[in-house]
Amino acid sequence: MKSLLVLIALVVISVSAYFIFNGFDFKSATIFRSNSKIGNIKLDGKSYNEGLALLNKSLNSPIYLNLDFNSRSVTLKELGFSLNTEVLEKLTKNCKIGKLKILCRNTSNENVNTTDAINVDKQALDAFLSDYEKGIQFLAKNTIISLDNYTFKSPGSNAIVKIDRSDFENKESLNKLLSTDPTKITLKLKNTDDKDAQNTATLDLVEKISIPLLIKYGRNPIYIPGEKIREFIEVVDENGFFTGRVSELKVASYLESLKKDNEKPDVKILKKESVSAIQRTILYRAADYQVNLAVVLPLEGKPRSNGGLHEVYLEVIKSQQRLYRFEHGKLVKTYIVSTGLTWETPPGEYKVLGKQKMTISYFGNWYMPNYLPLGTVNGYRFGFHEIPYHVDAAGKVYSRDPNTMGSPATGGCIQLTPDDSLEIFNWAKVGMPVYIYE
Repeated sequence: MKSLLVLIALVVISVSAYFIFNGFDFKSATIFRSNSKIGNIKLDGKSYNEGLALLNKSLNSPIYLNLDFNSRSVTLKELGFSLNTEVLEKLTKNCKIGKLKILCRNTSNENVNTTDAINVDKQALDAFLSDYEKGIQFLAKNTIISLDNYTFKSPGSNAIVKIDRSDFENKESLNKLLSTDPTKITLKLKNTDDKDAQNTATLDLVEKISIPLLIKYGRNPIYIPGEKIREFIEVVDENGFFTGRVSELKVASYLESLKKDNEKPDVKILKKESVSAIQRTILYRAADYQVNLAVVLPLEGKPRSNGGLHEVYLEVIKSQQRLYRFEHGKLVKTYIVSTGLTWETPPGEYKVLGKQKMTISYFGNWYMPNYLPLGTVNGYRFGFHEIPYHVDAAGKVYSRDPNTMGSPATGGCIQLTPDDSLEIFNWAKVGMPVYIYE
């Protein structure tokens, strides 16, 4: 009995102490019931107003819709999402002593589906997605190339690209978009292309790009005949749609056949990089990009000079796709680079004109870190820089394929790997001589 009295006394003291320090507040409060969750936002135990604030914050925060080439940020509110307060109220309970959350009674005894707490204006959602689709219809009108596997696919004349809306068609998937964390969605696409029209378009494109290609094997100019270019291209059927692929083995075999008449002790091509240069040039033809009149096959080799031109200087030899760094009469380091493909990197004597930690390309809005301008090509600046990249709305980075290093790939600039470009950028001085040779 004495123990019970002591226990009761402790409870009374504890409750009294709580109210002394927190105020004698016996107001009732409306809070969310246990296991109340909308999307990934947990509401249980929160006051009704706190829960509304969290949900509204999610509706007004950007989500990121990602495509590899076209990303957008948008709020759920802009997509037509709104709160169903009538349903939200049914997920609450009223507590007589709000601060202690005791003496509580459910606001409603209905079995409530939390997915009904969010309203979606399908008309607004469809309007946004339709507008998004308009911005990617260029995919249905242009040949798509892949530098990862050297393939290309030409669309039929009536092709239409649509966003796969399956993730937007049921309330459960839509509710998952509500979150306290940044939401990123990778969109999927559907192509409504007619198979016969697409197949015809791809075959026509294969014939169109199967024209002679000039390559430079050392100082020897060689025309690859159009029929040989056609042999390089394999057409494969992928689920009824035709895809062109520039065969690495066939290009390599052709270059091997040229060795007997063209290879010399001081003229040896870098096989992998030379094959890649020809593959990319054919792909760029398929995409209707402007390319150099001749593909320079990268060579094994050594620098043109012996280190005696200046105290410190750089030397680029395009036929080798190499950069040589000289200090005080000695070759200190050799770097693999990529020079111009769509526009030729101009040979000549230059000086480092400045140092820019970051710049943006004239075409395509590529970020180009560690930029050292040297001069102009076709009226536009060119220089050294890191492999360029894009950043989409969600912060996802898309860079030029690092496998382009060692063969022509740029619009006239001299591209280096991230580590090498930073090293050259930190080392180089404004006014330092740079020599570019064929």
